[in-house]
Amino acid sequence: MFPLRSYLCHSMRIVVDTLSEISNNNRDGLTLNEIYFLDKSFQLLMARYPEHEWITDAFDVTKGAISLLPLGIKKRMVLERLKPDVFVTAIGANRPSSSFKQIVFLRENFDVSKIDTSRFPSPSIIITTSTQLKNQIHNATKSSSLNVQVVPPAPAEDVSLADWSEKLAVKEKYSDGREFFLCFKSISRSSQWEEILKAFSIFKKWQQSSFKLLLVGYVAPDFRNELEGKLASYKYRTDVTLLDPAVEDINRILPTAFGIICADKDYTGINMLNAFQAEVPVISSPNDLFDEELSGAFLPAIPLADELSRQLINLYRDERLRDTLIEKGREKIKQFSWVQTVNRWAELLFDV
Repeated sequence: MFPLRSYLCHSMRIVVDTLSEISNNNRDGLTLNEIYFLDKSFQLLMARYPEHEWITDAFDVTKGAISLLPLGIKKRMVLERLKPDVFVTAIGANRPSSSFKQIVFLRENFDVSKIDTSRFPSPSIIITTSTQLKNQIHNATKSSSLNVQVVPPAPAEDVSLADWSEKLAVKEKYSDGREFFLCFKSISRSSQWEEILKAFSIFKKWQQSSFKLLLVGYVAPDFRNELEGKLASYKYRTDVTLLDPAVEDINRILPTAFGIICADKDYTGINMLNAFQAEVPVISSPNDLFDEELSGAFLPAIPLADELSRQLINLYRDERLRDTLIEKGREKIKQFSWVQTVNRWAELLFDV
């Protein structure tokens, strides 16, 4: 149900800059989960509220003198011409105007200590998917006037329980038919990715199993050659597979995993919510949760070898623990839906 029609007293013009950035492959620091969250949110909003004018390509100006101007000036000129009621953009993209309501999506990689509060006077709103990130903003800025609101995330709609045949097909393709852990971890010189391999080594030595590790994450371009050299000397190299999330269908692989390791910060929480929906146990750090209420539904472990390996072993040897985590995840996922997400967006967009 969408009980927000009462907010919509007149047709509005809404310029959405974030979708333009996504469609042009200009991610502006957005993660894949943030891109999915924004894209899905506005697909649903535009379908639900067609009475409003939605403009998602306002700044794709390729002809005339304006196309030659710096992006900031071009955006300001376009907005002055369009005169939107609401402008949705990414953090730091534009200076606010008193002529329209500005809603700014705060990406998780933005340094909150660099927020200039003078750029967000009323009726500007900063949007995040995380209560923890909201608190970080207020702590960093010490501003009581900054309007920061949380729009809750939701799991991907194409993630569901995998049946026996689906599990078999995925395992044959990605893990030689064997059980595997699926780990989300970016790889660079400074990302501590080697801790994941150390933890996996400890697990393999203890369990003497045929388990594999599927490592999902972007590899920093300036680190690829060095990575190959490091992996070549890793004892269990044949049991580790790197997956590019921009290429592989991770949502098809995830429901067939023995367990999920969320080893990267993800304030959308979508990886964790997807695992809950697919009824796959999760190991994650308790330090970067988007919602603290989820703390009892996963095994806590910061991504360091000793702590992570201990939880991998616990997850393997304790069937009752696995069942408990799955049941808790099943209960927590009931709190998150795209209906709830769209309703919250609509409140903030249309309550002018």
